[in-house]
Amino acid sequence: MASGWRVIIMACLIPANVLATSLRLSSDIDLLVLDGKKVSSSLLRGAESIELENGVHQLVFRVEKTLPAAGQEAALFISVPLIATFDTRQISQVNFSLPLLNSQKAVEQFNATPHLALLDGSATPIPVKLDILEISESPGGADYEQAAGRYNKAGKYASLPQFATPVADDSTLLSGVSELDLPPAHSQTLTEQRLKFWYQQADPQTRDRFMRWLKQQPPS
Repeated sequence: MASGWRVIIMACLIPANVLATSLRLSSDIDLLVLDGKKVSSSLLRGAESIELENGVHQLVFRVEKTLPAAGQEAALFISVPLIATFDTRQISQVNFSLPLLNSQKAVEQFNATPHLALLDGSATPIPVKLDILEISESPGGADYEQAAGRYNKAGKYASLPQFATPVADDSTLLSGVSELDLPPAHSQTLTEQRLKFWYQQADPQTRDRFMRWLKQQPPS
């Protein structure tokens, strides 16, 4: 019996390794990308937290906050997209801590020089690298996952190389020879993806001209 108690006491004295981290979701945070992958809105619906594996993580998000009403109706502030990198080793919980955003001046300053804190379960600050994520708007909407991959590939302040994804560079189509001129067999899928992408970006008139041109082409 005594031996059994000693085992229990010794086990209680050994610090438990943190195997998972709970990322507490905030109503003021619109989470867009987690570790290089787009976050599904259905995943977040009604959830209070997301369980992360122990280790280094990266978030892309926007701050969305309703400002106090100055007139008849309140204004919604949506920040520039932000990218944050942090380490959850030996941390069981991560909480967002935003500065006071209660005026137009405050939100404008936040957009110009974003700053926030990540706190653990004991309200101790967690080291974090925070940066603005540049987004190229398109008719189909912003692609935050692709933007995060491009950011990570560029080796910027909050980059994580493991979340960098190859981003197709179509600038070579403007001059010289590219893989679309004489595509090898393994790039046919990429070629098809690009054709579909640019077709979707075109306006109806351009699509009609393209389809008329396509019908005039001799069969291969």
